[in-house]
Amino acid sequence: MKKIFSINLQPGYRNYTVKDLIDLKGKKKLTQINVSTPEEAAAAEEASIDLIIAPPTGDIKKIRESAKKTFLTVGIPFLKYESKNKIIKKAFELIELGIDSIHCGSWNINFMRYLNQFNIPFQGHAGFVPSQTTWIGGVKAFGKNIEEAKKLYEEINIIQDAGAWAIEVECVPEKILSEINKKINILTISIGSGKDSDVQFLFAEDILGYSLIETPRHAKVYRNFNELHKKLQTERVSAFKEFRRDVSKNKFPSKNNTISIDKKNFDLFKKFLNKD
Repeated sequence: MKKIFSINLQPGYRNYTVKDLIDLKGKKKLTQINVSTPEEAAAAEEASIDLIIAPPTGDIKKIRESAKKTFLTVGIPFLKYESKNKIIKKAFELIELGIDSIHCGSWNINFMRYLNQFNIPFQGHAGFVPSQTTWIGGVKAFGKNIEEAKKLYEEINIIQDAGAWAIEVECVPEKILSEINKKINILTISIGSGKDSDVQFLFAEDILGYSLIETPRHAKVYRNFNELHKKLQTERVSAFKEFRRDVSKNKFPSKNNTISIDKKNFDLFKKFLNKD
């Protein structure tokens, strides 16, 4: 655990600094989970997950408070913050909440370079980028032919040169990422791109089994929260029905649920009410 000052100069402790992470390249397999709630963030920290990433729509303040020592990256959606000034303003707002890094999904490379001018750590995204599916012919793996593989390598190098500390590589052939990883200095974060990356990344909703869409091939479900949620809802309905039934049969409230008064004071009160 490292004693640090966060980017907004708040003292604290982190499991890793950016330098630590870069120094670990090729030496240790790390894990990263996308969390959307403070409860998931707390669970990730307790489980010793190395890195967490959160969407900007989450309660970042509470997520940070729930996982105070875990390296936290937060995404900024390019479509919502479409100018350099808006992006840097949002980045500063997130920094004030104590985040450690920015996730640049489908950002323009010039915006990444602009972020780097302020020494704000960021990770990039390459390979299959969901918002760019129209350019690759739909939802499919990227890098399965020589043209795409070369383009991927060039793009990763451009993002590295822009100042990224890591690059998320999504749905790329395992052998392609393995070779690229040997040629670059920043960390590679694999989501569906095989074992030979520096970091393995999954979404909490896939790990916990509560996604509303079909679980992608590259993910692994470790629990079935959808079934647990269904059972909880069934129990909610049953409990509410039992409450309604108890009221209708005059079984609730019982003596255990009511407040008593001694006979003397009760009689005095009745006398007061009936004095007219």
